[in-house]
Amino acid sequence: MQQPFARERLIRFSHCDPAGIVYFVNFFDMVAGVVEDWFRDAIGLPFDEMHLKRRIGFPIVNTNCEFFRPSHLGDMLRLQLAIARLGRSSIEFEVRGLVRGEEKFLARHKVALVSLDSWRPLPIPEDMRAKMREYVL
Repeated sequence: MQQPFARERLIRFSHCDPAGIVYFVNFFDMVAGVVEDWFRDAIGLPFDEMHLKRRIGFPIVNTNCEFFRPSHLGDMLRLQLAIARLGRSSIEFEVRGLVRGEEKFLARHKVALVSLDSWRPLPIPEDMRAKMREYVL
């Protein structure tokens, strides 16, 4: 595997609860955001092309997160994405959230490829799968 795919996100006031720590649901939004960035930048498939032109999508099958330490207003959160399991139609991502090297959370986020017209599962095309393999742990 090459280096994990990574993006940094500034923890903003809008992400936080009154105590100044990230409200947990915002981490799920950040995880979904880094997955969308990965499809665009690593796989070469922006969501607008995927959903509107190709009429395929990767809806969430399961998502969970283990929190280790709080993230605070002003932190620069590094999101690192790798693939824990690449199935026929599904991808299970592992997304780590770190601030200055300290792990704040570990998320598992599973998606599956479907037709947006029939809502039936589809096999991941080989050209996409080849690019995805580079991110498998």
